[in-house]
Amino acid sequence: MLKFFTRLEKTRNVVLTVFAVLMVASLVLFYAPSQNTVGANLGRSEETVAKVDGEKISVGEIVRQQESMSQYLRGQKMPAKSTLQQLIGSRIIRIEAARLGLTASDPEIASEIRSQTSEGKTFDQQIYEQNMISRYGTIAAGEESIRDEISAQKLNAFITAGVNVAENEVLTEFQRKNTKFDVSYVSVNSADLSKTINPTDDELRAYFDANKQAYFIGVPQKKIRYIFVNTSRIGEKIQLADVDLRAEYDALPADKRIAAVLGQEIVLRVPKPDMEAEVMGKANEIVSDLRSKGDVTEEAFAVLARGRSENPQTASSGGKLRGPVREDLNKKDDPYQRLLMMKPGEVSEPITYQSRVFVLRRGEDVPKSFEDARKELEVSLRNRRAYAAAAELAQKVTDSLKQSKDIAKTVAEFASEANMSVAEMVKETDYVKPGDNIPNIGNSPQFESGIEPLEAVGDVGEKTPIQNGFAIPMLSDRREPRDAT
Repeated sequence: MLKFFTRLEKTRNVVLTVFAVLMVASLVLFYAPSQNTVGANLGRSEETVAKVDGEKISVGEIVRQQESMSQYLRGQKMPAKSTLQQLIGSRIIRIEAARLGLTASDPEIASEIRSQTSEGKTFDQQIYEQNMISRYGTIAAGEESIRDEISAQKLNAFITAGVNVAENEVLTEFQRKNTKFDVSYVSVNSADLSKTINPTDDELRAYFDANKQAYFIGVPQKKIRYIFVNTSRIGEKIQLADVDLRAEYDALPADKRIAAVLGQEIVLRVPKPDMEAEVMGKANEIVSDLRSKGDVTEEAFAVLARGRSENPQTASSGGKLRGPVREDLNKKDDPYQRLLMMKPGEVSEPITYQSRVFVLRRGEDVPKSFEDARKELEVSLRNRRAYAAAAELAQKVTDSLKQSKDIAKTVAEFASEANMSVAEMVKETDYVKPGDNIPNIGNSPQFESGIEPLEAVGDVGEKTPIQNGFAIPMLSDRREPRDAT
């Protein structure tokens, strides 16, 4: 399939260009009700733009991808044609990875998500879900995107595994990495050196006058007062009924209702390192013997475990593990964690671990009861409802502030509903310009886009997503481009 697309590159580009033009034209013709609702309506649209071997690409997906990429392009949107080509490429990779059995598993996705947590910090489910919803629209769409990224990495590794490198290229690279030089140098600590330099006021003035252009402020600086709506504070007020949690539980896909899995083992000990090959040979014979009989039943595995396993704690019970196996991201190298990636009845290849060789059989799933899932269901449902409620309240605050132009009056009206005090809701920035790191907001392309249209003092912007909630900005002062003084 990849070769097919490569051969038709020119035809593909023409088709994509025509299709992108038609798509943009249709959007202009059929989505013209009002500018405020166009982006939201398109972002939710499920209308199919393209199909790749049955995999659909919707209008909403293109819009959400453009919005996501705009964060890295300083608010500029990627052209629709480029976005569509990117999504088609990701679908091709997804299909090819699935064909080769390289699709990322749920445990791999979970591991990747948790690996993104800063060292020394604990994983915050609430922040994670908020970020997913903010970037992708739904948690499921975000996790599917991560699955595609991991699958792409595995596919790339698979494809490049057979790449041959010429001997002269190997030699050149070896020489580049291993050529050594004798260098004489003196170590100078810039911080210590700066302490010994004490320029006079005249010297500083002379340097400034000679380098004024470097200090020129070329864009307007804006001072913003904004009303802050905190999502988590609204979430504290939300009451969740059992009937709602039950509905959430009933809607869980089958793979999310698994609390753990059962398993059996055959363990062979490796007395000495030089005997590992011999023990692995025996383990391979056991696996071949089991698989030659077709489906490996619990009893068939138990018979071999009683006669061949060298773990007395489980051999007598037919190799049954002492308890269900649950996912543990802190024990990625634990052989029992392999069971989570296997199908019921599947027998593993021999696994070497701590001077032992394991042959494992995946048993049945251990269902996750409603009570077991209750806590995570509460967190997920509360976060979704809190985000929706915060977005709705932020829109009401925006409409009210545009009418009154009075932040104090507007905050007094909505503070109770926001579950916040007046002081907590009213915030103010210093004079800022694009690229500045703003306290409580950070370096946010979304906030920059939200305040960009504000030109006159008193102008009110649209509700803007920021960390932990929404901001409704008002321009309180402005400084034009100027020389620094």
